[in-house]
Amino acid sequence: MKLVTYRPHDAEVIDAPLFGAVRDQEIIHFGSTRGHDTEGLDSIKTYLSGLPGTFERAAAIVADPTVSGVPLTGVRLLPVLPEPAAILDSGLSPTHLRASSRTLLRHSLPTLIGRPLGRILGRAASRSTTVRFYKGNHHSISGHGDEIAWPDFTAYLDIEPELALVTGPETQRHTDRVQPAGYLIYNDASARDVQLGEMLFTGPASSKDFDTGNGIGPYLVTPDEVSNPLAIDVQVEFDTRPAWRGSTSDYTHHPEELLAHVLRRRSLPAGTIIGMGTIPGCCGLDRDEWLNPGEAFTIRFEGIGELQQSFGTPTAMPRTNWPRRDSE
Repeated sequence: MKLVTYRPHDAEVIDAPLFGAVRDQEIIHFGSTRGHDTEGLDSIKTYLSGLPGTFERAAAIVADPTVSGVPLTGVRLLPVLPEPAAILDSGLSPTHLRASSRTLLRHSLPTLIGRPLGRILGRAASRSTTVRFYKGNHHSISGHGDEIAWPDFTAYLDIEPELALVTGPETQRHTDRVQPAGYLIYNDASARDVQLGEMLFTGPASSKDFDTGNGIGPYLVTPDEVSNPLAIDVQVEFDTRPAWRGSTSDYTHHPEELLAHVLRRRSLPAGTIIGMGTIPGCCGLDRDEWLNPGEAFTIRFEGIGELQQSFGTPTAMPRTNWPRRDSE
C-alpha cells in the first residue's frame, strides 16, 4: 500500500488532515469506510502504533472493490508523517561519501590543503563499514509541492535524496531481524558552505536543521510492495538541466540490518524516520553542480513515488568562505 496524509482542496487549513491509501488514481479514506474494522486507522500515528493489526485492516479495505474513493487530483498530499517521533540519518553510501568529501574540503579549505585532504578522507570514508547516525530536527518538515526556505546564512543550498525507513511499535526492538513499517523518500536539504565546521566539531546543526529542511513523502510505502530496497533506481529531474541519476544499490546495509543495528543501541518510538544516506550522483555536492534560488526539482524513486519541491529565494545571496555566488 501507499499510505497518505492529505486534505481535500476545498477543505479549510484548520480542518484535521485525513488518512488513507492510494488505489490506482484515487484515495481511499479509512475513516469513512463502512462494513470494515477501522480500529487504529484514524491517522498515520495510530496506524504505526497499532501494527501489525492496522496493516491487515487497511489492506482489507483497499482490496475491497465496493469501497470507493476520491480522485487523487482532488486532494493536496501532505507530509505522510506530519509529526515524526524522531529523525535519524546515516551515511551508508560509500560512493557519495567519497565524492562529497572531496568537494566539501576542496571548497572549504585552501587549495593546497583541501584537495589532497579531500582525496585522503574521501577514500577513508568510503571504506568504512561502521554504521553511524545523527539526529535531525523532526519539527522542520516539508512535503510534496512545498517550497524549502533558503536560509540567510548559506549560498550553497543543496538537496540530498535518500531512501528512508519508518519504524513501527517500540515492542519490536532487541531482535536480530526487524522489518520497517514502510519506506519513504527523504530529502535532507543541506547548507554546504557551513557544513564542514559542524561535521568536525558539534555535528550537523544549522547546515541540516533549518526550517522546512527535511522533505518527506508523499507516500509511506509498505514493505510488501518493495521487493528489493537495494535495487531502486533514483532520478532527480529539473526544468532547465539534465537529470541526475543514481540507485540504492550503493548502500552497504539492508534497511532491516540498519534498523536492527540502531535498536540494539536505543529504543525507537513508532514513527521514527531513519535516512539511509544520499544516493550517489544525486546531490550538488557529489557533482560540484549547484541548484539556484527558486529552482524546482522532482525526486523519483522507482516504486516509491516522487517528491516535488523547490527552493525559495534569499533577499540577498550571503557571503561565505566558499566562492562567491550572486542571486539568480
